[in-house]
Amino acid sequence: MIITAIIPIILTVGLGFVLECRRSMDVRALSSLAIYVLLPCLIFHSLLTTELTLAEALPIVFILVLTTGTLWALGKGVARLRRLSRDEESFFLLATLFMNAGNMGMPVALYAFGQRGLDLAVICVLVANLLMNTIAVYYSSRHRGGHRAAVRTVLSLPAIYAATAALVLRGILHISLPPFLLDPIQILGMAIIPLAQLLLGIQLAKARTRVSTHVASVAAPNLVRLVLAPALAYAYALLLNVHGLAAQVVVLICGMPTAINIAIFTTEFGLQPRRAATAVFTSTVASFATVSALLLLISE
Repeated sequence: MIITAIIPIILTVGLGFVLECRRSMDVRALSSLAIYVLLPCLIFHSLLTTELTLAEALPIVFILVLTTGTLWALGKGVARLRRLSRDEESFFLLATLFMNAGNMGMPVALYAFGQRGLDLAVICVLVANLLMNTIAVYYSSRHRGGHRAAVRTVLSLPAIYAATAALVLRGILHISLPPFLLDPIQILGMAIIPLAQLLLGIQLAKARTRVSTHVASVAAPNLVRLVLAPALAYAYALLLNVHGLAAQVVVLICGMPTAINIAIFTTEFGLQPRRAATAVFTSTVASFATVSALLLLISE
């Protein structure tokens, strides 16, 4: 499973990394394509056609929310004990709460567990994106009054509207789209898998120039993100009696590295951008080992 799930990720991310090193790519254009076209198509198609039931999806949502809430409480406690400044507290929370569920989580889930694993991962991505584009935007920009920015960001993202449209069509109107409409939506949605990996490699290549003297300072956040977060998710899965593929996927997603968007948000709002880029870069590189180990543990 490790070979089939991790090696393709490493190769594709590496290709994006090399591409950026040889030719400067327009990350904003690629990100916009992924966020505003491909991801909504994937979410819409997955929710419209998946065999997952609400009873299967809700435990995943609960585990993600509980895990994030516990990490938040831990981060606030660490900040108080260590008497961190407001900006340092914000950085610690950003680096530990938010995982790269899209660029890395979805491809790993697909390669490791197939289409059903991807359907479960899409639920995780929806929850992660909602949390990221509210809480993360707030902590990135609260020194500038981040409440309004967070609300505007959430309302501007089409993924929420795509999910709502799919749920209305399926759950209320009981309408299924004809193949000539559904097939191109599916093709566009699946295109985000390779693009997300290439984009991750490109963004890591850009971030490498900003990785400087902050490596030691991100060791603790990386440990929380890559080790403690999946351990908490596993504990909550046991507590909620969630087993099988659902538990495997949510634990896997919670073990993903720091979200690449954290580097984008901190750059946008001027909150320790070099340190954030270091956290993203180092946690992603380390995750190739930790996620491999995690796949071994959860597949037993």
